[in-house]
Amino acid sequence: MINKITLSILTTAITASTFAHAIQPEFSAHHCKAAETNAQHYRNFPSALIEAQARHEKIANIQSARKYSAQAKQGHVDSLDSTDTSFVMGISATPSYVVPVVFHVYGTVHNGDTVNDAVIIDALYKTNEDFQGQTADYSDIDSEFQNVKDHLNIEFRLAGIDPNGNPTTGIVYHSESSGAGNYSSSDVKNDHWDNYKYMNVYIQNDLYADGVTNNSGVAWYPDSGMSDDGLARVAYNGAYLGTNTDENFRSVLTHEFGHFMDLIHTFEGRCKRGAAKRCSQTGDEVCDTPQQNSWQMNPGDGGILNCLGQTINWQNFMAYSDQYANFTQDQVDRMINGLNSSARASLWSASNLSATGVAN
Repeated sequence: MINKITLSILTTAITASTFAHAIQPEFSAHHCKAAETNAQHYRNFPSALIEAQARHEKIANIQSARKYSAQAKQGHVDSLDSTDTSFVMGISATPSYVVPVVFHVYGTVHNGDTVNDAVIIDALYKTNEDFQGQTADYSDIDSEFQNVKDHLNIEFRLAGIDPNGNPTTGIVYHSESSGAGNYSSSDVKNDHWDNYKYMNVYIQNDLYADGVTNNSGVAWYPDSGMSDDGLARVAYNGAYLGTNTDENFRSVLTHEFGHFMDLIHTFEGRCKRGAAKRCSQTGDEVCDTPQQNSWQMNPGDGGILNCLGQTINWQNFMAYSDQYANFTQDQVDRMINGLNSSARASLWSASNLSATGVAN
């Protein structure tokens, strides 16, 4: 297989103008506004912050279970109950988590690119590959992170049954519209499917109804208040969906799905010498992703050593990367904790998988 860096070189050789169009958003400091959006949400709704803090206190339980499982495999402790799949890692024929997804598509031409079923199916398939560590880039990680890179055994599946019990492709087309990235979007309020049964993804070209069409996406962290109101979602620009962009930038959808399951940008908080001792409460609140000096840190721009002289995990899906390739163990633990939150746990329950038509 060809990795993303090689594909980027091939793309450059084809046409310089196409390459410039493809990478332009990658160098916008705010192409994903998850940090600002979620911070504003917590200011507006203090109860949501309290819920998040309580959720994060449970991450230690996930990490303890991982350690216990590792010791069991080495024969140091009794094996875990074979019926417990809550903390199963790795790629298998039967995913540990299956999440029903519905795509709401507003207009089918985004920056000159077409959004259709084939593009969405391809994008979701490749996003599943990213999460499951099945891409060529997963083996092409800097040596410093070979021991901490990880994948989540999850599969996002297009819903097969709609809220009324009718068959569906999991893709719904609407007239062209904008603003799905705004918290109180009327499109989201009017068109959402039950947030406790479906992961709602809104595909629009102008995410904030401000005339800007090169923002890639935004997502909110788990929050039961948003799910109650039908506002939990990923909003994403169809111009950067699957084959509508280059092989690397299409992984920004993976990045947004990571936010949906409670991951923070790896560059949040920048790099501060005192923060390393408080890694679970500062920055991205994940200890095995070194702090970053800024959002723009790749081998070709800004370097990959932080203010402490550490190599950063610049290939991380939650960075702004020239080669999206991996999550880390602590990030996977955080996502599992997010999936077990009150706002997400019902999505992957056995009864819901049957109700939404995605059960095996």
